Amino acid sequence: MLIANRALLERARVRIPTAERPWSWAEFEDAAEALTRDGTYGVAWPLKEPVSATLTLSLSTGGKVFHRGADGKVTVRFDAADQRVPRVIHDQLGGDRTAARTTLGMGGSDTLPGLFGGKYAMVPLGFSYRQQIAQQAPKGFAWTVLPSPAGPGGDQRQGVSPRTLSIAADSPYQREAARFIDFFLRPPHMVRLARGDWMLPTGRTALRDPALRTRRYGWATGTALAGQLRPAPARTVRGYPEWKDKVATPALQEYYSGAIGMGRLRERLVDDGNLVLARYQR
Repeated sequence: MLIANRALLERARVRIPTAERPWSWAEFEDAAEALTRDGTYGVAWPLKEPVSATLTLSLSTGGKVFHRGADGKVTVRFDAADQRVPRVIHDQLGGDRTAARTTLGMGGSDTLPGLFGGKYAMVPLGFSYRQQIAQQAPKGFAWTVLPSPAGPGGDQRQGVSPRTLSIAADSPYQREAARFIDFFLRPPHMVRLARGDWMLPTGRTALRDPALRTRRYGWATGTALAGQLRPAPARTVRGYPEWKDKVATPALQEYYSGAIGMGRLRERLVDDGNLVLARYQR
């Protein structure tokens, strides 16, 4: 999702995207350029942890990165579809200068003061950040929730990390735990939890609840896009944590900072990455 300063959007007279008519990535770049003026950057990318944001947003452009063969083994590829989103971010930071370079080492919460102060017009953030914004935004700050840019054909898929509920095999209270999970997953309770933790529920009936369809705090935008959410692409890849920490994170940080180009980024993600994954698939 994009959290945006509504006043700056209106001042720049950019089209406000909706779940039914999102921006394309090219339109997002144009909007960021229109919003960059008078000391305000169009967008702030909090890239302290760049891998998750890059992979999840790249689903919309057809990016996969991890490819499982007929033998069940996974290899890394970094093709044109995978490169589209990183290239946008890189160009905004170093070419167009429509994104603030100072946020490269920031987490999502670190960007909020700049958003409130008009330093950035938009920030890509997780849906639950709305709670912090609602609680911390200065009085009179008008903000809105926008859908992330869509890929070819209006593809709005995004990756998420699903939460799981499990019962320990050696628990002496398995029956009681199962009853609790059944209670917990009833639609009214899922809605209540969603409103408390500001995250979308996974149940379809819960998603249809009117309390989660209100425009206030961007709930309607989130529920309208819930059907486009997909499990994060790396979720089932053995060796992913090492690939992420030792290969992808430093490589993407160097790419986004301008220290290396796309060719070198691809070499590191693919060549070094496949050496890491191979050790887990012997």
